[in-house]
Amino acid sequence: MSASPQPGSVIQLRSAIWKVLGTSALKRGYREIHCRGLSGLVRDKEARFVWDLEAGAQILDPAEICLVPDTSPGLVDTKLHLEAAFRNTPTTARQALTLGRAAIDDLTFQHLPVDRALSQDRVRLLIADDVGLGKTLEAGLITSELALRGRANRILVVTTRAMLTQFQKEFWTRFSIPLSRLDSAAIRRMRNRIPAHYNVFDQFDRSIVSIDTLKRDAQIRDAIKHSYWDLIIIDEAHNAAARKAAKGTNSQRAELAQLLSRRTDSLLLLTATPHDGSQESFASLIEMLDPTRIPNPSQLHRSDIEDLVIRRFRTSPEVVADIGRAVPKRELFRRNFPLSPEEEVAYQSIAELQLDLDEQSTRGRAIDLFRTTLAKAIFSSPAACHETLERRIRGIENGTARGTDEDRKRLRSLADQVAAIGTGAFSKYQDLIQMLRDMRWAGRDPRDRLVIFSERIATVSWLAERLREDIGLSEDQVARVDGGSVEADVRTQEVIEAFGQEKSPIRILIASDMASEGLNLHFQCHRLIHFDLPWSLLRFQQRNGRIDRYGQDRPPLITYFVGESTHPKVRQMWVLEKLVEKNKAAQAGVGDPAVFLGKGDADEEEAVVAEAVAAGIGAEAFDEEKDARAAQAETQMSLDDEFAALFGDYAAPVGPETDADPAVEQTPPRLFPDTFTYASRMIERLSRPEDRVFHIAPTISGEERMIRMSIPDDMRARDGFGFASEGAVDGRYMPEEAVGSGDRIELTDQAQVINQAIDQAKMQERSWPTVQYLWDGHPILEWFADRASTFFPEHSAPMAPLSSLANGEVAVLLHGAIPNANGAPVVDRWAVVIHAPDGAIRIEEVPDFIARVRLAQDTPGRTVEELGPAEAAIPISVDRFQTHLVGLRRERAAQIQRSLDEVLDRLGELDDRFRAQLTLDLGDDASSEANLSPAMKRRLMIRRVKEQRIGRLFRDWTEWFERTRQMVDDPNPYVDVKAVFVG
Repeated sequence: MSASPQPGSVIQLRSAIWKVLGTSALKRGYREIHCRGLSGLVRDKEARFVWDLEAGAQILDPAEICLVPDTSPGLVDTKLHLEAAFRNTPTTARQALTLGRAAIDDLTFQHLPVDRALSQDRVRLLIADDVGLGKTLEAGLITSELALRGRANRILVVTTRAMLTQFQKEFWTRFSIPLSRLDSAAIRRMRNRIPAHYNVFDQFDRSIVSIDTLKRDAQIRDAIKHSYWDLIIIDEAHNAAARKAAKGTNSQRAELAQLLSRRTDSLLLLTATPHDGSQESFASLIEMLDPTRIPNPSQLHRSDIEDLVIRRFRTSPEVVADIGRAVPKRELFRRNFPLSPEEEVAYQSIAELQLDLDEQSTRGRAIDLFRTTLAKAIFSSPAACHETLERRIRGIENGTARGTDEDRKRLRSLADQVAAIGTGAFSKYQDLIQMLRDMRWAGRDPRDRLVIFSERIATVSWLAERLREDIGLSEDQVARVDGGSVEADVRTQEVIEAFGQEKSPIRILIASDMASEGLNLHFQCHRLIHFDLPWSLLRFQQRNGRIDRYGQDRPPLITYFVGESTHPKVRQMWVLEKLVEKNKAAQAGVGDPAVFLGKGDADEEEAVVAEAVAAGIGAEAFDEEKDARAAQAETQMSLDDEFAALFGDYAAPVGPETDADPAVEQTPPRLFPDTFTYASRMIERLSRPEDRVFHIAPTISGEERMIRMSIPDDMRARDGFGFASEGAVDGRYMPEEAVGSGDRIELTDQAQVINQAIDQAKMQERSWPTVQYLWDGHPILEWFADRASTFFPEHSAPMAPLSSLANGEVAVLLHGAIPNANGAPVVDRWAVVIHAPDGAIRIEEVPDFIARVRLAQDTPGRTVEELGPAEAAIPISVDRFQTHLVGLRRERAAQIQRSLDEVLDRLGELDDRFRAQLTLDLGDDASSEANLSPAMKRRLMIRRVKEQRIGRLFRDWTEWFERTRQMVDDPNPYVDVKAVFVG
C-alpha cells in the first residue's frame, strides 16, 4: 500500500478516479479518506474509504500523464478543455465577482452584505433590512459569491410554507441557483421511491424546505443531525428567535434553528424584525451566528456584534439614494363608518363585560383576558366573535375551559347579541361594499386586484363567501390563504403563484397574517385593504410590504377602517388608528418603528395595545404614550450602546477580517471573452451528429445572444431517488418548472432579457420563464466540464502545436492547489512552465502566456510527429511547479499564522469574558466540596457544567479556524498537467 494521500491528491480506486477532499485517523492506525469522483459513474459523487483496506488503490503521479495530440480544427478541443477547467476551479480571490452582473437591478446599498460576507472567513450574517428592500436578493448575491469559491456546494434554505416557491424561483431566475423544493407533496412522492433509512438531505445538495416541515417531520428532523451544509439560509429568522412570549411552536422553531446553526460553515439569517425589544431575543440570533460573542445575553453591546449585523431602513440615506424615486409613494385611505344599532349593543356589552374567569386569571396581562380576546374578535367581524364565544361556552359546559356558570350565562347572552348582527347590520362590511361600488370595481381588469387582510380565519372564510355573492364574482375569482389545511404549503404556493399571473381568474385574495411576511403580492395588485387593523405596528408594516415594495410600478393604495360609536367606553377602546399614524411617522424619518411600542415583536406589541384597549385610556392618551417612548428612545440611542444595539441601524463598513494576499490569490484565467461565447463554442462542439448529444440540434443567435436547446439525456434524472419525474431534468442543473414545452430551454447573458421574460411569464399561464440567465453561476457550466472531460482520455492531457512558440520551445500548463484539512484550496494557482530551446526554464502567468501566444485567437493546427521533447518536459515541469507551490505555501503560511494568532487572541479574550461572567453569576469554583451546603453544591455543579460547555464552545470554534486556515504540509503537493504546447 502506498503512502496515505493528502487532500487534493488524485487517486485510482475501485476502477475509478477520485479527488481526495480530506483524511482522518481511525482506530488501529487505519486512515479514512473522503473523496469526490472525477470519472464515469462516480463523477461528482462523494464517498469515504478506509485507505489501508483498499487493495490496488494508488495515488496517481501527475508526471506520468499521457499526451494526446489535439487534431481538432483550430485546437478547439484543447481550448474548450482548458476553459472548462478554468471555470470549474473555485477562485480564492476576495474581490466580489457578482456585483452589477446578476439579473437584478444593481443597487449600491445591496453591495454591503456581499462585501461584509467576503471579509469573513466563516460567513455569518444577520441581514435585517426593512420590509421590501430585497433581503432575498442580497442572500442570492452572497450565495453566488460563495458558490464561485466552492463554498456553497451544499445549500439548505429554510423559510415559511408560503414562501417556498417564491424563494426558489427568485434564486433560480435571478441567480441560476437551483433549489429542490421539499414541500409536503414532494416529500410524499420521494418517500415512495427511496428506502426509509436513507437521509433525505443526502439526495439533495441544494434544497429548500419550510421550518414547519422540519419541525413537524421527525424523520427529516433526525436527518438534520446527520447532515452538514456549506451554507444554510434561514428566512424570516425572527420566527426562530428566542421570544419572551415564546411557547410551543415558537420554542420548537428556536431549538431547530440552533441545531441548524451548528450543522453549517456559513449561515445567513434574514428578517426585518430581528428582536422583540429585548436583549435576550436579539442575542439568541447572534448566538446562532457566533456563540462566542455573547457572554451575557441580557447585556448585548453593539461593538461586540457590529460585523455580524446589517440593518438599514427605508429612511436610511443609502437606501433613499438608490430607490427613493423608484418606489411610488404609498397612499393611505381612512374609512370612517358608524356602528349599527345592533353593533352598538354588542360592542358596549363587551366594553362593560365582567367575567369571573378574567378575575381568576393568573397571567395578569390584558392580552390574556377573555374580554380582550372578544374585543379583538369583534373588531374583526361578528363571525369571528361568535365563533370565539361558542367555543368558550362549549368549553365551560364540558369542563375543558375556565369559566363559571355565571360566565356561561353572560357569554350566551353576548353570543345572542352578536348573532343579531346580520350582514346588513355589519357596517364595516357594508362600507367595504360601498367603497368598491364607488370605485366601480368589478374585477374586470386583470391588473387591478385586491388583497384583503384579516387576522381571523373565521373572518377570512366569511368574507370569501359573502364577497362572491355580493359583488357577483365566480368561485375561482376569490381565493383565500390562511394556512388552515393539512396541505397548506402546497395550496398556498399555488394560490400565491396564480395571484401573480395576469391570466389567472383570481381578482380578490383574502389572507390571514400567515401571508403578511415576505410574499410578493405586487405583480398584478396595488390595492390592499386592512379589513381589520392588526394590534401591532410591525404586522401593519409587514402587510403593507406585500404590495409596497421595490418593483411596484404603481402607487400602493392602502385602505383601513375606523368605527365610530356613540358610547364613550367603546370610543375609548378604539385606539388602533393611532398605529397607522405612527406608521406614517416611521415612513417619514424614524428608523426602527419598534421604538413607538418599545417592542420588536408583533405578539409583544399586541400585548401593549391590549393594555390600552382593556384600560380604555382612549386614542389620544395612547398616542402620547407612543410619542414618549419614541422620544426616550432617541435620547437613549445616543447615550446607550446596549439600546443602540437593538434599535439602531447597522450600515457602516467593517474592516477586513481576512488575510487576503493578491500576490498569492489568483482569479482563474479565461480563453473566451465571456460566458456566452464560451457556451456557444461548447454547444457547437457538442452538436456534432456523431456525438449524439442532442436529439434536436441547438440554435445559437449571436445577434440575440440566445442559445436554444433541448435537454440532453445526460442532464436528466437517472437514479430514481429524489422526487423528479422519470426522465425529467436533473434538479442539480435546474428546477423542473424552468424547462419549457418539448423539454426546450433558452439561455442568454442579457439581464434585461431575463427581467422581461420574468415579467412576461406573469402574463402567461406558466409563471416560470423558460429563458435562463447564462452567467458564471449557471449549473450548465458544470455539465460543460463533464462533457469536456470526455474530449481526452482519463489521466491524459492534450498536446497542441503553436506557431507562435519558438521552434523547440515547450510550454506545460498546470494547475495546483494547497488545501486545508477539509480539502478546500487555500492557495490555488495556474501557471505555465516554459522550456526554452536553450534549456532555460521559467514560470509564466497563464494570462500573460495566453496573450503572448495569441491562444484566445484563431489558432491553426498542424500534426506533431515527435512527442519525446514534450514528454520529457513534463516531470521537470511538475517538479518545478511543486517547488513553486511550496514557496507560495511558505509565504502564505506566515501570513496565515499572523492572522490566525489574531483570531485566537480574540477568542482567548472572549473566553476570559465568558469565564468572568460565569464567576459573576455563580461565584468562584470551590477547591473542596467539604463543608458546602446542599444549595452551594448544586450551584457548584451548575457552574462546572457551564464551564465545560464554555470549554467545548471555544474549543470547537478554535478548531474550525485552525482546520480551515492551516494548510496541508505536503512536500510534493498534487498538481494537474492540463495541456502541453510545443513550438
